[in-house]
Amino acid sequence: MSADPTPARRAATMLSVAGVYQAGEMTSEEREIAHAIINAVLPEAELDFRRKLAETLKSAPGLDRGIARRLAEDVMDVARPILAECLSLTDEDLVAIIEHRSIEHARTVATRPQLSAAVSTALIRTDDETVVLRVAANENAAIPTQAYHRMLDRFADNANVTDAVAQRRALPVAVAERMTTVVTGRILERLIDKYSLEPARVSALIEHGRENILLTSFAPGQRAEEMRALIDALHQNGLLSSTLILRAFCLGNFAFVLPALSLKAGIQISNVRALLGDEGGRGPQQLFERCHLDPSFRELFLQLTLLGRHERVRRFGFAPEGWRTNVRPVLDDVIGDSNAEQAFEQRITEALLVLATRHTHGDGQEAMIGRRALGR
Repeated sequence: MSADPTPARRAATMLSVAGVYQAGEMTSEEREIAHAIINAVLPEAELDFRRKLAETLKSAPGLDRGIARRLAEDVMDVARPILAECLSLTDEDLVAIIEHRSIEHARTVATRPQLSAAVSTALIRTDDETVVLRVAANENAAIPTQAYHRMLDRFADNANVTDAVAQRRALPVAVAERMTTVVTGRILERLIDKYSLEPARVSALIEHGRENILLTSFAPGQRAEEMRALIDALHQNGLLSSTLILRAFCLGNFAFVLPALSLKAGIQISNVRALLGDEGGRGPQQLFERCHLDPSFRELFLQLTLLGRHERVRRFGFAPEGWRTNVRPVLDDVIGDSNAEQAFEQRITEALLVLATRHTHGDGQEAMIGRRALGR
C-alpha cells in the first residue's frame, strides 16, 4: 500500500480488498490485514470511493464494527446502505447515531427490517413524523409501552400514525385503550373487538380523552377573559364536570381551575384563593362542598390543595416545574400501583376512573378495581 503513488490508486486497492472481504473467503489473518488496509485508506478516500466501499461492505459477513460505525457516521450518500442493512452495527451504535447525527440518518435507521426496543425508543424520541411512521408500520419493530405513549403524546392527531399503530398485530392493553380516545369508526370497532374492551370503560376513556384534549389545547398566554368565556360556555352546557376540574388541577392548569371553581362556587377568585390557602384546613373542604363537586374526588382534591398551597404559579397561570413529579405519587396511591410506562395524562385518567368506580362499588373492591384500571 505504501508504494501506491496516489490516493486514488490507494482507494482503488481498498475497493478491491473490500470486494474480496465481501465474498467471505478470507482467513482470520487475511481479514485482519483487510481491516488494516481499509482503516488506513478510508480517511483520505474521496466521496465516490467511500460510497462504493459502503455499498460493497453493507452485507459483508462479520464486517468489523469500527469500520461499519465510521461509514455509518459519514455523509448520507456513504452512510445510507450501512445504516439500512449492515448487521455489524450494535444497538448502542445505532442509538448513538440516531441521537448525534442528522435526522436523515435516523430516517434511514428506521427502514431497517428489524428494530430492537432500544433503537425503536430512540427513533420515536426524535419526534419526527417520517421516523415515527416507519417504526409504527414495521411489525418487526419492538416498541415498549412507554414509547407508544410518546408516539400518541406527539401524534395523536396524525391519522397516518394512529392508523399505523392501530393496525399492529398486538398492542399493550393500556395503549389499545388509549387508542380508543383518538380513533373513530371502523378502527375503533376493531380495537374494541380485538382487545375485548368493555364498552362502558371505552365510553369513559373517550370522555376523559376529550377533556384532556380540551385542557392541553390552550395556548400559553391566553387572555383571562377568553378563558372565562370558555368556562362560562362549558358551565352553561353542563360540561364543566368534576373530572374536568380535577384533571386541570392535576395538570397544574390553575388558569382554568381557579375561575372554574369561582364559577361553580359563585364567589370571587380572590375568595377561592383564600379558601384554598386556609391553613386551618377547613377552607378547601368548604370550597369543594360549595362547588358541588362529585364526592368521589374529595380526597384527591384535598391532597392536590395541600400540594399546591405553597407553590408559586408560573406566568400565565400554570404550575411550576416539578408539579407533575409531586402529583404522580398521589395518582399512584389512588390507583394502587405505579407505572412509569404510562404517560402522566393517562395516570390522571386511571386515577379518576378508579375513584369513580370505587365510589360506586365500595372500598371492598379497591384492589380489583385498581388492577382493572391498569389493564392487568
